[in-house]
Amino acid sequence: MRKFHLIARYGTMTNLDPSLTSKVMLTTRNREVALHADARSTPHEPRMLTEDESLELFRKKALPGMDHFPSDLENLGREMVTKCGGLPLALVVLGGLLSRKMKTREEWELVLQNISWHLIDQDRVSAILALSYKDLPFYLKSCFLHLGLFPEDFSIPKTQLMRLWVAEGFLPQQGEDTAEGVAENCLNELINRCMIQVGTLTSLGRVKTISIHDLLRDFSLSVSREENFLGIYTGGEVESSVSPSTKSRRIALNSNPTQHGFLHSPFLNPYAPHLRSLHFFNRFQHPEFYFIKKDFKLLKVLDLKHAMGSTHTPSAIGILIQLRYLGVSQIFKNCYIPPSIGNLKNLETLDLGTSFSPIPNVIWKMKRLRHLLLCDKSQPNRVKLRLDTLSHLQTLKTIRAGRWIEDGGLANMISLRRLGIERLSQERVNLVISILRRMCYLQSLSLEVMNNETFPTSMGLSHFQHLHKLCLKGKIEKLPHVREFPPNLVKLSLIGSELQKDSIVQLERLPYLKMLVLGNQSYKWRELVSSSEGFPQLQVLHLVSLMELEEWTVEENAMMKLKHLKIEDCPRLKIPERLKLSNTVKILEVVTEYDPFKRWRSPEWTKASKNRLDCFKCFQD
Repeated sequence: MRKFHLIARYGTMTNLDPSLTSKVMLTTRNREVALHADARSTPHEPRMLTEDESLELFRKKALPGMDHFPSDLENLGREMVTKCGGLPLALVVLGGLLSRKMKTREEWELVLQNISWHLIDQDRVSAILALSYKDLPFYLKSCFLHLGLFPEDFSIPKTQLMRLWVAEGFLPQQGEDTAEGVAENCLNELINRCMIQVGTLTSLGRVKTISIHDLLRDFSLSVSREENFLGIYTGGEVESSVSPSTKSRRIALNSNPTQHGFLHSPFLNPYAPHLRSLHFFNRFQHPEFYFIKKDFKLLKVLDLKHAMGSTHTPSAIGILIQLRYLGVSQIFKNCYIPPSIGNLKNLETLDLGTSFSPIPNVIWKMKRLRHLLLCDKSQPNRVKLRLDTLSHLQTLKTIRAGRWIEDGGLANMISLRRLGIERLSQERVNLVISILRRMCYLQSLSLEVMNNETFPTSMGLSHFQHLHKLCLKGKIEKLPHVREFPPNLVKLSLIGSELQKDSIVQLERLPYLKMLVLGNQSYKWRELVSSSEGFPQLQVLHLVSLMELEEWTVEENAMMKLKHLKIEDCPRLKIPERLKLSNTVKILEVVTEYDPFKRWRSPEWTKASKNRLDCFKCFQD
């Protein structure tokens, strides 16, 4: 099915030729690459920053929250800025380093003296990177070097990265914080030091992915090579500073390893005794996974999430008894998962997210599990799972309802933070809620009832003080009163709810709600009214597959903080004029099966959004 996408962003790309319907921008540090991409035009080469621009950027990074330099630091700041020569990366990393120092003249002078300023351009940047790296605590050095495992320009998922750090044992114990909490603190510290960059954000503005500048990645790989921390295998075309030595403790494969014989036993033998982690980032065809061997006595991480092509998981997986992290969510589509996986008693993360094969009833043996990610298709009704031993479990997604609930599996998961259960009966919904009331850490909850079932009228969700995200999939005959919702709810998703017409009034009163998703016929009425003063904190609204909705009235002072509106497959819906003229809405997305562009590019729309609206059009088959 072909779909049309209209994405409107306010205040972006206004200087580009409006007659062009699509725009592609290529960036590179290599002029030859730019010329090869389009030899007919002259590449735009960004100039160095001026002294004033450099000073402003440096101040923002070195003195966050301050609008001027302290008098005793201004001259030192100007001297360092001048020596950076207008290089943005040098300014950013140096500023990030100083942001973690005491704001004293002595501290800043020490930094100034420790950098070889006579070097030019890239060498000067490298000197600043080296000083910034040297200033990191030992555990942050490991976290930073670990980022070199990911391919260049790779968008690194924050949650996966933190779980990998936990599995590697990089992190110190900090009071009563969980290991994941410490990992997030470390991630934020590297961001604040400008050693890594924020990639994408969630709809609510939290970090979703991160990335690392290619120069910083090159620096990390050079250090890693010296310390045998990690190695990157890219097949036949590798540089000596990147390819793994036989003592490399971590290896990432960024090519098809079977083409170069990497997975054959003789080739891999020298690496096995030292190997702590093994990562795959490209497709490969190696059905039997012969590389799994007894010599992997120290292997803690086996990450196959970004590899594809396997049809069989060997029983040998069970010999990796030191394994803490096993990620296979994109690889084991229809393959056999052996009972020997139950031997992995030190496992902390098991990601079987898209595996369609039945899961053997051995999960209960993994008593140290912290994160268990499943696929509904891997849990046939006839398969019984015992889960009553998983008291350390923090994440359980997405599991099918079953006898494991009544048999004490859920009640013993006293550390749960995130839970998703599918195919619930109404009786089991009540049972689940009654059990979860005793869990004081729960932050995210997703429940789905079976097709012929409905959610109970009263679920007593007000007891969940720490619950920020709630997703209910299935029919809701009567929406609970606002007082029965979690008091600190920030995100609410209602899918297939078939809400009564006056239910929206209840939702509008949720005091802290920032994101609302109404999807798959959750609202089956022709008219929708957003009341004055309603949704006081709402920033993101998604309307998906509301087939009957035509008229949407937005009263004055409704949704005063709305920033992002997404409308998908609502073929009859007309956008309210008040939202077209809104000064708060910054992103408008429309996804539909028919061509909506004539309506959106009408003279009235163009006039209303003059100088504020850019349209981006793409097609999805």
